[in-house]
Order: sequence, then C-alpha cells, then structure tokens
Amino acid sequence: MQLKDCRAWTLACLFSLSLPAWATTVEITHTAKNAAVELGRKVWFLGKVDGKGVYMNFAVNGIPGGNATVGTLNSQNGEYIAPAAMPANPVITVTGTTAKAPQVSGSTRLTLVVAGTSSGGTSTTPTPTPPPTPTPGPIGAQPATDAATVAAARLLERATFGPNAASIAAVKQMGAQAWLNQQYSMPASALPQTTDISALRNGWYLNMANAPDQVRQRMLFALSQLFVVSSDKNNSGDQLLPWLTTLDKHAFGNFGNLLREMTINPAMGKYLDLANSRTPAPNENYAREVMQLFTIGPVLLNQDGSVQRDRYGDPIPAYTQDTIAHMARALSGWTYTGSNLTGSNWENFTGPLQPRDRLHDMGAKTLLNGTTLPAGQSTVQDLDGVVQNLFQHPNLPPFIATRLIRAFTTSNPSPAYIERVANVFAYGPTGRGDLKATLNAVLMDPEALIAAPAAGKLKDPILHSLSLFRATGATIVNPTNMFWDYFLMGQRLLQAPSVFNFYSPLAPLPGKPELFGPEFQLYTPAQAIGRANFLYGFIAGNFSGMASINLAPYQAVAGDPTALLNLVDANLLQGRMTPSTRAAIGATLQATTDLKQRAITALYLTAIAADFAVQQ
Repeated sequence: MQLKDCRAWTLACLFSLSLPAWATTVEITHTAKNAAVELGRKVWFLGKVDGKGVYMNFAVNGIPGGNATVGTLNSQNGEYIAPAAMPANPVITVTGTTAKAPQVSGSTRLTLVVAGTSSGGTSTTPTPTPPPTPTPGPIGAQPATDAATVAAARLLERATFGPNAASIAAVKQMGAQAWLNQQYSMPASALPQTTDISALRNGWYLNMANAPDQVRQRMLFALSQLFVVSSDKNNSGDQLLPWLTTLDKHAFGNFGNLLREMTINPAMGKYLDLANSRTPAPNENYAREVMQLFTIGPVLLNQDGSVQRDRYGDPIPAYTQDTIAHMARALSGWTYTGSNLTGSNWENFTGPLQPRDRLHDMGAKTLLNGTTLPAGQSTVQDLDGVVQNLFQHPNLPPFIATRLIRAFTTSNPSPAYIERVANVFAYGPTGRGDLKATLNAVLMDPEALIAAPAAGKLKDPILHSLSLFRATGATIVNPTNMFWDYFLMGQRLLQAPSVFNFYSPLAPLPGKPELFGPEFQLYTPAQAIGRANFLYGFIAGNFSGMASINLAPYQAVAGDPTALLNLVDANLLQGRMTPSTRAAIGATLQATTDLKQRAITALYLTAIAADFAVQQ
C-alpha cells in the first residue's frame, strides 16, 4: 500500500492511544484527608475499574508493596503504612494494576507530612521542603541516521521476524546478498515431533522468535498462509506436523515438488477431504482450493499480475465448475497409509497418502487449457498430470510472485515488480518454480531496496509483536498463555479460521478501496486496542512469566527525555522516527517524572506508532 495512506490509517487507529486505552476508567481511591498522610499513619486504598471495586496489586513509587523508606502497602487489604522517617521526596505515587487480563493500571499521589500538620495544626518540627521537580526542556534534535544501518534493518524487516543489533551488524559486515546466501544454506531448525498441539505451536513460535535460520522461518510462515491447514479441523499436533514439515522441507526448493507432496500430504488430505475421496462421487474441496488459492487464482493473469479481461471488460475466469469436477475425478483414489492395501484406511498421519486404483475414476478428464488425461490412467499417473497441468499454467508465476511480495515486502507492488519476480519463478537459475531464487528476487528487487520507499505493509499481530520482542532483546519464557491474546487479535498460530487464511491477500485498504491492505482485516478498532494493550502489557512487565523485557537500559537514561527517545528510536527504528511522532512522544514523556513509567511510555508509544507498526 502507499506508505502515507497506510501510516495515516495506522496513526488514526493506534497513535491516538497516546495513553493506554483504559486510563480514564481506572481510579485509585484512598481514605487520606486532603491527600496528605502523617508519618507512621495508616491509609486504606481501593482500586476501581469503570466504577467497580476490583482487586489490584499495589506499588509505591514503582516498588511492589512499597518498603520502609516510602511506606508499605498490602495489596490484600489495601492497607498503607506511612514510613516513620521523611523520605527525600515526600510526594509518593501509588499505582494499582489489576491481577486479571486485560491488565489495566491507575495511579494517585499523596504527600507525606510530619505528625500534627495534616489538618492545619502546627508542629515544632518544620516540614521539609521538597526539592523542586526538574522541568525537562524541549526534546533535543534527532541524531543523524546511518544509511548502512537503515538499509540492513529494512532488509531484515522483510526477510526475518525483525531486526536486532546482532543481525544488523551481520548484514552490514557481510553485505545483503552474502547474508541471504548464508541464511539459505543454514540447516532448518527442528520442529517438535509431538502429538501435543500446544507443544507444536510453542516450538514453531520460538523458532520464529529466536532461531538463527530467520529467512527460512519467515518463508515457512508465508507458505503456511498460502497452503492453509488449520487446527479448527486437524485438532492435534500429529495432524498438523506433516503439513508444517512439508512446507519446511520445500521452503527453498521447487514449487512443483512442494505442490505434489502437499497434494498427498495426510494433513492436507484431512483438511480438504482428498483422503478417501473416491469414485463415483469424489470430493471437490481440494480440487477447488488448489486452483483458487494455492496455484493460479480464479481469473486469468498477465505476467505482471494484471487481470486479463474480455471484450466487455470483465475478468476472464481461470477455470469453471466443470474444471473442478474433472480435477476432483483426476485426484480420486487416495487414502491414508494403513493395513488395507487395496481399499480405504482410517486417518493416519505417519506417511503420505497411498494410491488405490480400485477407488480411482478411470475415465478421461479435461483439465486447464484443454489438457486431457486419457482414460485408463492409474491414480498416480493422473496425479502427475494434475500437478504438471497446474505447474505449467501461465498464471502460476504472477500468482505466486504477487503472494510472496505481499507476504514479505509491500501490499501494493508495481506491475513491473511483479513481472520481474514472476520471470524469475518462470525462468529461474534451476528452472521453473525455484522458490529460493524467487524469494531472493522479492527481497533484492530495486523496488524493495529503494531508500525512500513509496510503499509498505501493515505488520500482522505476530510480526508486530515478534519484531518488538526481537528489537528489545526480550526473553520468551513460555508463550503458551500468549496465544489467547493472539486469538483475540485474530491470529492464533495453527488456527486460521478458514482455508482463506487469517486475512485475504486481496482485502482493500480501509478508505482506499483502490489499494490493497490485507493485514487491516485484523485491525478493526477493537483489535487495534487489543494489540496496543498486549504490547503495553509486555513492556510494563505484566507478561514476565511468558515474555520479559529488561527495562534497565531505558530507565537509566529516562531522566533525560531526549536521551531516552534517542535510545528507543535507535533500537526500534534505527533512527527513522518521523518528526511528528518524535514530537508527540516527547511531549508525553515530559508529563511524568517517574523514570520507569517514562521508559515504558517511550517504548509503548513507539511500538504502536505507524513508524513501527508499518513495515516500511
């Protein structure tokens, strides 16, 4: 999509949340008079959300439960006991955070006073005068960006699940193509061999976040949204593992081999009902989707991805219902591996589907472009005919080129970009269907490498969150419980809602129907707020049992808002923060003097701003 349009919509949905969406609904009430508490006295606190009292974990000046210096606060009953001696700053901040998700926070301030002065009386001991709170000046100038660092980061945004300091340094040292070549040659990170779907989901997610073969992991993620299988139907790990294994095996291989193996994959066989599809009434699900979604698309295309139209201006269909019926007949006769060597077997995911000529339609079939499969061919012969018919179809290069470009670089590639990539797919160095060469063409195309791109794409929830985790050096402890949050954001790994994926690659950009914006299907107002809350919870430390961040480097410089903003800009954006974003976040930072909250705010607002939410 056009970057300015994408940025504008993202800013409207996210950056307007200059504070967490719940800030105006949270109250921290107390029993102190005039917000003043005498040393050694007790005060009771109560947290409310939307006017209703709820249990909260309380902190005093950012210290859970407080301490002897600032006073202790019991979260169980809300009892606060002021310290016996006056701290350096008599103004304390009490923060309450709900214990249950979605976690929300609120705060209030109290002033500690010497006994006898809280109600206007006099004291023989003068009340210490608090030191003046420093008023930060205007945010300083943004440091100059390093062109090599920015170029490396932009490549990594496309080719991986997000740049970090180590990968940026590697690309700068090796050069983009050499680094990609090294990635292509890396052994694949292992997938869990398990029947437990949670273990499989966790293992794949951890590979995305941490594995060294990042380009393969990103390609596996892209292919998984092209050839879709979902736990909505395949509901155990062993029913999904063969699908992931096949995608992983052929990620940098030949598309024709991937297509053939996926067609007789037992996971796909169950999901789209090719397994035990038999004459005289074969199931048409796989025959339809292999054309519509996996290979050629519903209408005829030119090599540059543009739609072929008839003399009336209407798109020309790539196939008809009759084609689907003939494809289904040609693909009949496959069953699961098992003890019955001539008939059907029950579900078994330990090997590919097996041919059964007795269950196969032996009649002649007419496929795409008038290609005919003669009568009397075996189950395997007809499968080979179908795969070749699809693999040689002229739609295949522009269709796959467009899908990969949208998955890796931009939602709205130029026709010239699509055609260059399609030509590599069609006539690559090792022949038609070379996926490694095609991906390399996607990533290294001049349109993807230009320094000031006119196009980009919104990050989906997984890419958005993982890129933040990687940029901040997060430690992922156990992601299991995070997948509920991903479900609420519309992208629970392994659980696409349909064969069409989590979002349609043809979805328009809201407000700009002439442009594509696929990921915006997962960016409704409610999902935008949910995503912002999820990122805030991570940064604030609320997910420490799942994923944790070290705030210390940011908190250490938070006394200087300019230094803090520069550090966040460098780590998350490599100095690419726009002036408008910098000014807005800078103004917000100066509204608090709490160093931890200031660090959290800087990271949070940068993470939800279009500068970071949009892959540039």
